[in-house]
Amino acid sequence: MSPIAPLRPGRQSRLRLAYVLAVLLPVLGTVLTQHMAFLHGIPNSTNLLAVVIVGILGGLAPSLVAIAVAVVTRILYLSIIPDHSFSFSYELLHVLIMLAAALVVWFMSRNRRQSEEKLEATLVSLQERTDDLVSSLNSSRCACWTLDLDSGRSERWYSGSYQLYGRPYSELEQLSSLQPLVHPEDDVRLRELMLRMRTSWEPVVFEHRVTWPNGEIHTLEMRGNRVAGRGCVWRGVTLDITERKKTEAALLRAEKLAAMGRLASTVAHEINNPLESVTNLLFLAQASQSLDSETQIYLATAERELARLSNITRLTLGFVRTSASTDETEMADVVNEVLSIFNHRFETKGVRVERRYEPDVSITIAPHELRQIVTNLIANAADAVGIEHAWIRIRIAREGEKAVLEVEDNGEGIDPIHLPRIFEAFFSTKEEVGTGIGLWVTRELVEKNGGHIFAESSTEQELPSGATTQFRVEFPVTA
Repeated sequence: MSPIAPLRPGRQSRLRLAYVLAVLLPVLGTVLTQHMAFLHGIPNSTNLLAVVIVGILGGLAPSLVAIAVAVVTRILYLSIIPDHSFSFSYELLHVLIMLAAALVVWFMSRNRRQSEEKLEATLVSLQERTDDLVSSLNSSRCACWTLDLDSGRSERWYSGSYQLYGRPYSELEQLSSLQPLVHPEDDVRLRELMLRMRTSWEPVVFEHRVTWPNGEIHTLEMRGNRVAGRGCVWRGVTLDITERKKTEAALLRAEKLAAMGRLASTVAHEINNPLESVTNLLFLAQASQSLDSETQIYLATAERELARLSNITRLTLGFVRTSASTDETEMADVVNEVLSIFNHRFETKGVRVERRYEPDVSITIAPHELRQIVTNLIANAADAVGIEHAWIRIRIAREGEKAVLEVEDNGEGIDPIHLPRIFEAFFSTKEEVGTGIGLWVTRELVEKNGGHIFAESSTEQELPSGATTQFRVEFPVTA
């Protein structure tokens, strides 16, 4: 046997009220019948009504109590009335009528109660499924919609959808159109799509950008199908694909960088051979006694420039041909190698480079990883400084058990709004040339080798060191 379900609080209250009325209503009905002349012709009508009311409220058991109270009350009341004849068959007939009415009411109430329980269970199940759908919509960053192109205000968003526009959908539904939220460059394409949807039955897939209240640009993808038999009604979902688009763009940039790296490796390798030949020829030319002193000076200058070019190709190959093995690495040596690549750029912009190195500061790291860290920091400093009185300061020191690398500049500084996000992947303030992965990769490499990186910057006043921006990297020093 299945266990009996406990009564709900509302059901318990109704049952208690039904038992109270089962006692009060039959007594009241008997009294009213005897004192009101128009009820003498139908003496048990009030008791029948009492049984029906009690049966509707509480079911069969309170109805039986009401019948019993009615019978007892009528017998007691008739016994105190003189010269009143008592007909057993007449009273039995009325009891049977009340019993039949109680059974009919109980049967109808039971069916109604079962229907209510089924409806309630269905509503609970529907609410659970709705909650699951809402949770799924938010976790998948999408929203469901219905679009009726035949009506005036045609778009309706389903409750609980992810807020694709940075606003609650109750606010969006007050707008006559979502066109003002669409990026101006996508507005014409969206209007053309709406015109095409009026005559087409093909599923639609459409990407467009929207502007959030905080100024952010998000990319959305709309997917929909036309509903058959309902005029020009479309249903579908819209997804926020901003992160996916950023990832795709970053992967594309990374692939371009990788291709450039492979090309640089090939070019550097191919340049080495003619460089060696030209260097040897210059050496032989300098050994000739028939050249005057001015020509000898020219040849010496050419030899130095070729040596510098050879060093650049060697460092380029060092960036591409990396090894995963770690080694004890002198920080100053790596920093000087990187600076030699930027020398021409610094000379062109008139940037003064200050080197403040403590001797013998070594860390355990793969050399190419340290080279990548230093390159990213120096490249950012070179981009930040201006063309007048520009300087970059590089400090290497040992502080207790930490090896410290500081890169400072007196450039334009980083906006305080952007400073907390500079180490996020794909975040960049250099829209045309920035990939948004340089500082993110730098932090990953630093933390991979047990270090920490900190940034401090100001656009309004100088830091205590006189710089506007400082990047500080700390590594465990090699024992």
